[in-house]
Amino acid sequence: MQWRTASAALLTLLLASSESATALKQHQSKEKFGFYFPVHAQIPSTLNVLKAARKYYPTSPIYVLQEGASVDFGPLCKAPEYNCMFERVKGENSRWNPHSWFARFRKATELLGTEFVIYLEPDVLIKKRHTIDPKADAGGIYDDFNPMMHKETKVFLEKMGRERNPSFNITWEHFGLAGGSVYRSEAVLDAFAPEHVKKIDFKNMEKMEGDKTMSSDFAMLVALYARGWSVYPWEESSQHWKDPRKPGEPERKSERAEAAFEHAHKEHYGDKVDPKDKALISLFKEKWQDTSCHGCVWYHDADPNQQLPIPLEQPD
Repeated sequence: MQWRTASAALLTLLLASSESATALKQHQSKEKFGFYFPVHAQIPSTLNVLKAARKYYPTSPIYVLQEGASVDFGPLCKAPEYNCMFERVKGENSRWNPHSWFARFRKATELLGTEFVIYLEPDVLIKKRHTIDPKADAGGIYDDFNPMMHKETKVFLEKMGRERNPSFNITWEHFGLAGGSVYRSEAVLDAFAPEHVKKIDFKNMEKMEGDKTMSSDFAMLVALYARGWSVYPWEESSQHWKDPRKPGEPERKSERAEAAFEHAHKEHYGDKVDPKDKALISLFKEKWQDTSCHGCVWYHDADPNQQLPIPLEQPD
């Protein structure tokens, strides 16, 4: 009887892996890297990021997702110089609601069909085309300035991760998966799938880890580790510091001068918009209700087709 149970478990695992691989192949792109760019109401920096992405990655697919605000980037994305996919969805404050974040990131990954996905935010500065491919399944900033995950959380996630990857060990315990981070599509399609996400108890994890549990930076770390995927800082991802280092202050490992992507450039939020670009941007006539709460948007069994009332704590 035991061998039958083990065989059934192995078959389930193989089928899940096969489904993830099939989903990627159905939308296979010739490009190795694609971009997922969720946006809201910020216009100048959204344009700056798109222009830089097209300058250094002229043929890579870009998926722009309008989450809850009324700014319509659709006509802009149709312009040859931008050439991006655009979609509008209702506001769920996805960055602070794991179920929503995973569902939308996973869909973007399927649509892009690339081997890797680079996640963009409006405050990312793209300085060049990257030259160092990621070694881990996901990676971002060397964020040693935010709190580490607790030892108990690490032990728990390693145990979960070894169900898929028996030799799995966590090598990075910090944040870092902010704008300018990179992900292996295979890992996203697997780790962010509803059948795996539904097993993660964010509600109880929050009691130990605090509010950061619901942030996309930390939640992605949790989901990837729960399936045994590797995460480690990417050499091409950097953090911008407003204040320069003081004499005698230790070197900031998060600050990489040669990195292609640099996070936290909010100084460009007030840049002027070119009239040509402004003519391609409008506001949707229909305004949708937005959401601002943290850890309040949940799906039954993590299935985006079965959304629960908002606001709500994660159901047991």
